[in-house]
Amino acid sequence: MCGVLGILGNFPLRMSRELLLLLTHRGQDAAGLLWSENGIVKTSKAMGNPGKIDVPDLKFNHILGSTRYPTTGKHIVSPDDLDTFVGPFNVDEISMTHNGNITNMSSVSDTVFDCDSEFLAERLSVHLKENGGNLPSAFKMLDSEVDGSYSLTGLYQGKLFAYRDHHGFKPLVFGRTKEKTIVASESTVLDMADVPLERDVYPGELLIFDQNGTLESYSISQNSTHAHCFFEYVYFAHPAAKMENQLVYDVRFRLGRSLAQSFLKLNLDIPDYVVPVPDTSRPAAQAMAETLAVPMREIILKNRYLGRTFIVHSKEERNSMAKSKYIYLDDKITGKIILVVDDSIVRGTTAKMIIKDLKKKGAAKVFFAATCPPQTHPCYYGIDIATDSELIASTKDINSIADFIGADALIYQERHTVENAIGLKDLCLACLDGNYPTEHARNIRGNLSQHGAPSNQRDYERDFS
Repeated sequence: MCGVLGILGNFPLRMSRELLLLLTHRGQDAAGLLWSENGIVKTSKAMGNPGKIDVPDLKFNHILGSTRYPTTGKHIVSPDDLDTFVGPFNVDEISMTHNGNITNMSSVSDTVFDCDSEFLAERLSVHLKENGGNLPSAFKMLDSEVDGSYSLTGLYQGKLFAYRDHHGFKPLVFGRTKEKTIVASESTVLDMADVPLERDVYPGELLIFDQNGTLESYSISQNSTHAHCFFEYVYFAHPAAKMENQLVYDVRFRLGRSLAQSFLKLNLDIPDYVVPVPDTSRPAAQAMAETLAVPMREIILKNRYLGRTFIVHSKEERNSMAKSKYIYLDDKITGKIILVVDDSIVRGTTAKMIIKDLKKKGAAKVFFAATCPPQTHPCYYGIDIATDSELIASTKDINSIADFIGADALIYQERHTVENAIGLKDLCLACLDGNYPTEHARNIRGNLSQHGAPSNQRDYERDFS
């Protein structure tokens, strides 16, 4: 999962850097900006958040940006890795950046690519040469050979383009004014730039914008099997983002209401407080508190200088960050029955630590509620969960998970209530049920089940393709 940004129009480069900061939650390893200056493509990249990118205080007409969260290829461990692993990428006449995960790179090309963004840029360049520079024809060839998720934006022949794979796994939106066009992973970027949201890029749609803001739309693939990632609504996207005409905050609020009904069915003690795990679960916790007629209290406060532990790569680093991520209001805890609300329980690291801390500080009971149903299968479309062993629900039932994390009761969201809350018919729920929308991902899953996970979990595609 990454964040992408494309701008066409006379726009301040430093303001572009500020817009990228709104996508840091989609990738906190590194970030990059690309711009065209007098026909020469230039880039600047930095480890960490986009605020560290060094750019001139000038305006440019063609700008791309990305925040990086690697799920395929090498992880970024030093500044030497930035040019190779951090987009945007420039290949021949085309520049682009992408969000998603490609599962069949080695089946398509004999070249070993450092990351899937580099792979997509190279393949698109090849197909442009094969089709006389015709971008729609090149994308039709790309779409027919690539398996996985990819929402991308790029620059070609002075124009800005945007494309979303025919399943529509990852979000991509755009907006226009007379002066500029902006494409981004989330609508919050448009809000900050004072550009009205026009709509989502449709699955399988290629958009091409010229300097006048004129839009050309091409239906590259008419595959009717859309598969929007439900976890975007539960966890990844900013609550203020609008995706598929849904405000993410409203979806999470509805998830909280349905979770409260599940809580009531268990006939548990009514909690003294409903407590969100910051930041993603706040809307759901608010809804649960209102439904249960119980006050919501932010007893758990987040260390604002730490990023998301979910998208940290090593177990040791996740555990270390989890210990220093939260600060507690001790005098609100002693003797209280607390209902903790979080977006999900993936590995159990955070939930176990929070419950242990609350009980150590005197909580009488701690109930734990997750707005996401149990995740039992790996994701091959851009979420960094490559193997079953990383998913606590793949090896334990609900009672065993409750025992493991130390909860007095554990309440999970149900699958049908997730679908109802999001309100879309076509969702990717593969991490819940193992029904992968693409063929190569199904093959990977079958091979992993037969042979076991490779020693390097993120090399699954190369080992078993």
